[in-house]
Amino acid sequence: MLTQGGPFNLLFRSGLRKDFRDSWTNYDPEYPGFLNTGTMDGPEIEATIITGMSRLLERGDLEEITFEEPAIGGKVVGVDKEFALGFGVSRRTVEDDKYKKANQAAKWLANAGRMTSEARSAALLDDAFTGTTFKGIDGLALCSTVHTLLTSAATVANAAATPVGFSVAGVQTLLDLHALMKDWNGDPVKSMPDTIVYSPKYISKAMQIFGSDKEPFTAENQDNAVKRRLPGIKHAVSRFKSSTESYFLIDSKMNDAWYLTRRPIEFDDTFDFKTDAALYKAAVRFLIWFVDWHGWTGSNPS
Repeated sequence: MLTQGGPFNLLFRSGLRKDFRDSWTNYDPEYPGFLNTGTMDGPEIEATIITGMSRLLERGDLEEITFEEPAIGGKVVGVDKEFALGFGVSRRTVEDDKYKKANQAAKWLANAGRMTSEARSAALLDDAFTGTTFKGIDGLALCSTVHTLLTSAATVANAAATPVGFSVAGVQTLLDLHALMKDWNGDPVKSMPDTIVYSPKYISKAMQIFGSDKEPFTAENQDNAVKRRLPGIKHAVSRFKSSTESYFLIDSKMNDAWYLTRRPIEFDDTFDFKTDAALYKAAVRFLIWFVDWHGWTGSNPS
């Protein structure tokens, strides 16, 4: 650690530590809009899916009760990743009173930490239809047309088979997928989306879709059913996902996509005796993953 007093202590008195902190907290992050947040106390986390019986069996007088074992899916494991970066400030920089350079570097280091969390979270959205990096308990992408179940041979779709652009018709397509949602036994399950995720290019269009009493973009001037079905829906704008066309509806009560912090963002400093430089670094450990795809629907038009 740097010693108190001396030229390098001027970095602290010039506001370097404050710049680290303020750059990290000067606006709310976007990813909690579509990811649950929490912490993990080990380097990895394990999960599985357990489902019970679908129906009670009819029983006659004095007939024995049938006992069944719950169905258990495979085990999936998530391992956190560490991200770090640093910068050095020479003694000459301090002695020449070039504090702005050091302070600005500190701000950008803190900003890099924020951008890492945002970009890595948005990568889940970009991979939601391919499953190249993020796969659920069934080995498929977050949004798929053929999700497999535990106790049923049927499949469930939570991605539009024919992707529709962001519109009233597109949102209605996703609402239909929520209405047809099945649980792990293949039984109907109530899924009520309360969050819409889209790119910033569609902010104004989203206001029209969810705020107009009459159906926008049409000549019939009929009642806007989307607004009635989704009153007070939460809007989550993702500026960091690469796809500007994909969008999602999420039932937050069923959402199983997570941002888990293993070690919060930390800033540290030291003095390199050989080079007479002050070294500053930032490091964080976190895991982004999902196990259960229920609660999500999405469309990915080209």
